[in-house]
Amino acid sequence: GVTCAAFYRQFERNTILMRSLIRSRLFTGVLSAGSGSSQVTLVRADATDGSQVHSIPLGNRTPLTGMKITSGHEEVLFSSQMPQTRQKARELLCGPGPVKETRPAWSEAGAVDPKRLQLWKELVSACATEKGFPITKRGLFVGISAVFYAAQEAGCDDRLMEASAFLQRLEQRRHDLLLDAGKNHGRPLANLTLVVALVETVLHPSALIVCKRQWKVGGDGEDDAPADFIATWTLGLYLKHSGALAVSRDMEDDDV
Repeated sequence: GVTCAAFYRQFERNTILMRSLIRSRLFTGVLSAGSGSSQVTLVRADATDGSQVHSIPLGNRTPLTGMKITSGHEEVLFSSQMPQTRQKARELLCGPGPVKETRPAWSEAGAVDPKRLQLWKELVSACATEKGFPITKRGLFVGISAVFYAAQEAGCDDRLMEASAFLQRLEQRRHDLLLDAGKNHGRPLANLTLVVALVETVLHPSALIVCKRQWKVGGDGEDDAPADFIATWTLGLYLKHSGALAVSRDMEDDDV
């Protein structure tokens, strides 16, 4: 017979089996952000649809540039159905009077007011919550695009970490940049704060996150060389429509 220890050793050495295990039992979703929006793509355990995508019209350029108000902004940032978001968006991004366009909350090249940075964090959190983002999710998440760049800024990219430890690294980097009070910190501070707010909202402190941009794909066979794969912010949407995030009922039944 085969002992359990021998079986587990063989299982651990098989990369295909290990990836299947992680995907079916641990992998929960993808966190991504860009200049004007942020997304969370989650596995659907019931497999009725490959995955579910949640999005808000807030990105790392939102507090740095003025923009005309679109119908999308009116439906989310300035909607009476989202009172906390509306209040904080008007306070941070708009002047008094009718809202026709936003204004920069701070300059990319100048010093950043900690109070306005905190208001930006509160705006992202309020918008994600009122928009129905999932909260305190456990499991394994992958951070890409601006989430990856926030991790890179904090020196913790390409590492598997608990969300609580990940947030500590991001908060420490935010603190250091604010203390520096130098120029050109406006954008990294906007991005770090955006990611902190998203992670605090969506991930449970014990959830796992790894932030990567470049991956190796393939290479399982002797003659199959691995190929480089660059994950951009569109990956979550692609995975939704391709069904790659689906957890099949058949697989779950077979695993019982």
